[in-house]
Amino acid sequence: MGNKYTLSAYKHASTLVKGIESTDVNLNMQQIISSGSGAVYPTFVSVGTLQPEVSFETSAIKTALAAMGGIVGAALNNDTFYFQKMAATGRAGASSHTKVVMASGLIVPTQITANALPGESKIGYRAVPISADGSASPLAITASQSLEAGQDLVDEVYVLGGAEVNGTALDGVESWTLVLNIVLEIITHSGHVYPTFVGIQTISPVITIQTSDVDAFASWGIEGAVQGATNSTVQLLDQTAGGARGSNPITLSVDAGMINFQSLGGRHGQLVKGPAAMTPVYDGTNAIVAVSGIS
Repeated sequence: MGNKYTLSAYKHASTLVKGIESTDVNLNMQQIISSGSGAVYPTFVSVGTLQPEVSFETSAIKTALAAMGGIVGAALNNDTFYFQKMAATGRAGASSHTKVVMASGLIVPTQITANALPGESKIGYRAVPISADGSASPLAITASQSLEAGQDLVDEVYVLGGAEVNGTALDGVESWTLVLNIVLEIITHSGHVYPTFVGIQTISPVITIQTSDVDAFASWGIEGAVQGATNSTVQLLDQTAGGARGSNPITLSVDAGMINFQSLGGRHGQLVKGPAAMTPVYDGTNAIVAVSGIS
């Protein structure tokens, strides 16, 4: 068989983000396909536009958030990822791999998932590279490259932590997910093939908590609870190598918004549970979702 490749780490500026769980490159090509004069089949095909995007997921949550702008993302800065060449007994040697560089554009987080134990927690990203002039490719792809030193090491793992609503601990938290819902404006203009601008239009985060705390349903009622003076939080707990939990959690805090159950129910022989949605809003001063524990 021919050459086969697998994943490698992601590098933003000088920061190496390890623990990559998945990577996907979507070229988003729009073709011009034409036929005429009564022809049965098309007789012309060409590239109309190309809007490449790269998405990936990593367990290195602290490193990623600290290096890439927290929950709002950051400008691409020669961001690099690799397709790592495989060998029959492991991985190929140096100068055997394929490197992809995105010089400029924007990278934003898509979601943080605190999976049910014993699963690891993960953060997803979406990177949109742009062209310098609309004609030059925003992706520079080079074969026969060496990997980053230490790219295959795992040095941070986070697991599900607890949640509080208006200062009261939520019981029976089984998982939670923060979905950022970031809408991007991506512009290709003046007959160019590639986009030359990308920027954030809106961010509408939602934190969904899977819980068996029926008492909270009784407390909030069917309309839910308004965020009070004491912040609502969800946590990720750091896991020490070969040991138990560490003492440096990542905490996401909300100081304005509301929370309500989306549904609640169960089956015979199972607990009653359901997803509770925490919907933050901007108070004009503080971050819509504040992140601590990543410095």
